[in-house]
Amino acid sequence: MPTTDRLNSALAGRYRIERELGAGGMATVYLAEDLKHDRKVAIKVLKPELAAVLGAERFVVEIKTTAALQHPHILPLFDSGTADGFLFYVMPYIQGETIREKLNRESQFGVDEAVRIAREVADALDYAHRHGVIHRDIKPENILLHDGRAMVMDFGIALAVSAAAGGRMTETGLSLGTPHYMSPEQATADKDITARSDQYSLACVLYEMLGGSPPHMGGNAQQIIMRIITDAARPVTDLRKSVPPNVDAALARALEKVPADRFESTKAFADALGASGFTYSTHTRAHAYAGQGAQRSRRPALIAASAAMLVLVGVAGGAAFGKRGHEERSVVRFPLALPGSLRITTNINDDAPFALSPDGKMIAMVLIDSTGSRLYVQSFDALAPVPLAGTEGAVAPFFAPDGKSIGFSTRPAFAMKKVATTGGPVTTLAKDVGNVEAGSWGDDNRIVFTTQAARLARVSSTGGASSQIPVQPADSLNYFYWPSVLPGSKYVLAELCGSYCNKHDLVAVEVATGKITVLEPNGTRGWYAPSGHLVYGTQDRSVFAVRFNPRTLAVSGEPIPLLQGLEETARHGLRLSIASASGSMVYRPGGSAASGRIVAVDRNGRERTVIAKLGNYTNPRWSPDRKRIAIQFRSDDGVSQIWIYDGAQETFTQLTREGDHSRPTWSPDGKMIAFVGAGGLWSMPADGSSPPDTVLATADGGLAPNWTRDGKWITIDGALVRTSPSEDVYAVPVTGKRVLQPVVTTQGNDQLGAVSPDGKWIAYNSDESDGYKVYIRPFQAPGGRYLISKGLGVEPLWISNTALVYVDGDAHAMVLAELQLGAAVQVASRTRLFDADPYSVRSNSVWNYDVARDGSEFLFVRPEQNAVTLPPIVVLNWASEIARKAAEQGGRK
Repeated sequence: MPTTDRLNSALAGRYRIERELGAGGMATVYLAEDLKHDRKVAIKVLKPELAAVLGAERFVVEIKTTAALQHPHILPLFDSGTADGFLFYVMPYIQGETIREKLNRESQFGVDEAVRIAREVADALDYAHRHGVIHRDIKPENILLHDGRAMVMDFGIALAVSAAAGGRMTETGLSLGTPHYMSPEQATADKDITARSDQYSLACVLYEMLGGSPPHMGGNAQQIIMRIITDAARPVTDLRKSVPPNVDAALARALEKVPADRFESTKAFADALGASGFTYSTHTRAHAYAGQGAQRSRRPALIAASAAMLVLVGVAGGAAFGKRGHEERSVVRFPLALPGSLRITTNINDDAPFALSPDGKMIAMVLIDSTGSRLYVQSFDALAPVPLAGTEGAVAPFFAPDGKSIGFSTRPAFAMKKVATTGGPVTTLAKDVGNVEAGSWGDDNRIVFTTQAARLARVSSTGGASSQIPVQPADSLNYFYWPSVLPGSKYVLAELCGSYCNKHDLVAVEVATGKITVLEPNGTRGWYAPSGHLVYGTQDRSVFAVRFNPRTLAVSGEPIPLLQGLEETARHGLRLSIASASGSMVYRPGGSAASGRIVAVDRNGRERTVIAKLGNYTNPRWSPDRKRIAIQFRSDDGVSQIWIYDGAQETFTQLTREGDHSRPTWSPDGKMIAFVGAGGLWSMPADGSSPPDTVLATADGGLAPNWTRDGKWITIDGALVRTSPSEDVYAVPVTGKRVLQPVVTTQGNDQLGAVSPDGKWIAYNSDESDGYKVYIRPFQAPGGRYLISKGLGVEPLWISNTALVYVDGDAHAMVLAELQLGAAVQVASRTRLFDADPYSVRSNSVWNYDVARDGSEFLFVRPEQNAVTLPPIVVLNWASEIARKAAEQGGRK
């Protein structure tokens, strides 16, 4: 959170911050002086990760709708706005304590006091509901007690946040509060939240004031949400005999799962609390609760397992459900909580860090902690994930059709392996398979995976040599990602990146013949759902379902939207896994475009912020004098442009327009910027004084340009020569006849050529031998190549004629290599400088950092706590959502 000094500077002339009062899940609260009105106020400043999801202008607009609420039990909103990137709102400062603070001190309220407070809150809610405002976040922390009188705080803030975030709060994983007080419709991410949701939340608060705990408890958020959805609340009289029967009955009705079964209004709920004669089927409810003990442990798995029936009946058949089926087909969403320091890897090359078992009951994840990364499994009815021994360095897990084994690849060994979900010996299926990014286990017991060169290959699940699937028509510029074997194993779904990923299509490849059939133009990852649907992602980070016949490959009907705003991977796919047979799904939310800041780090790892404004930045490059930064900025619509940041003025200037532009590099005199755009490599003045000029026309979108220190050449890479099946490094003259000159051509993929300051050597990374490593060779002169990195290494840049830096792929660190150059080349020393994990590096296809010419500082994108680090979202029973949306779609025709 911001410092008091920074806040005072941002709010100068309006408010003076005195001290911090406290912090919650959404904001930090400060005591301040309202300078204009000479009064004490409380200012809430939203946390950066939440502000990053919101649009400031829309937040302010939405929050104004609640400013007019005037009620004795509603804490008024004085002011709201933005300042220096902060989102804030202002309330009167009232000395008192919240219900949460009193519960922490006393654990329970007096019965009469609890009922009175609940009726006061209900009166405030009823007033707001009649004015069209729903609170959405009623909980003990949001109810202030001032001289014993209840005052509801943050009224409408949750609505403003949800609306300003475009309805993405559940998808981003940001919680507006603890799940204990969520209504079932909130827990299942129902978009139609009514006033009866507030009624349910208030009943939870009253239940806790009387009984000492909320109606539903659990070891983690998943368990709590499952119980909110499936379990009846225990009668509060079981916890406290002195609670009057009418209060117990009123709570029972207000806590009903179905909104229509609750009171017609919050006022009616308050009236029932005050009516000694009110009754509501408490005997039946108590009996139902008593029988739940033996069933509760099996209920989450039962819901997931029954979803297979929902797929077949609900989607294919329509709407014939019994009462039990109706209760269990609700779509359930919850963030996957991880214990301790465990986190899902954010390595840019780990495109598929999790997978779901076919029955939807278990997730396999590549998790990382201080000891490294390995494979974990977790059942959704378990409290914590379990590590699988022998899976260190695992990537890209996928389940066997029977769900008893998990296939995965390893790095840096580059082998295909398998292990039982219960643990045990790890079996190596194939060695030297390359940098596998995804695999799929067919029902013919053969595994289809992507090779290092983005080709499709197969290996038996019992082990043996792997073989490539020859595709027709063959094209060296076609790359395949995200294989998913269709039932029967005759076809495999895959994302086809044509012309070196300038075009993306979801295709089906016939395994025997290699014939390619385009199923969805512009599609990315795809799965088959036994409901008869193809579920697939798109380039705008959305997910759709469409009718599909896996035998004839026929696609029919209108696509049905399922999700939006998912996290995109390094290979343009979505971090998403679907267990089609069970109707379960897990995905990584993407949030907004504001995902990181720019920092400079010295050799000792000391960090300073260079650009504090959050943005979806990549490829930051210092100008030669380090006064400006050329940077690629990606907007919410997915389009990238080049911007120039002036450090002295602290201003941004957009350089490129009309199209998609990326990967800037400065000329040695700082006057020109070269970059990748539609049709090839371009350059233009850094001050924007003239339009872009074509340096090299090519259809290859994989160019990574770097200007040589003498200003005569720009090095680029890619599969520019169609006779070459892999990428090579070329040099293009800046003046004169711009003819490609190959400078690094091996049997592997050669990338990121950087020429030494004296122009004698070129450093690059290549996968010609067991993964990407850093090499050097003479630039435009005869001579052999020399290995520089010890193990995996990428993204080399020179800091002198005899020293370069690179990203160590094994140690995940920045490394300085001192070289002895001459007739024989030797690495005099390799020095580990600092940990590279906090920064967006380790990409083998682009430099996502820069280094000062003297090597004193490095320039990085540092991801903030948002889309990059948000927990995955688990969705149960998504197939019923397809059924509902398909029915709605049919009704509109």
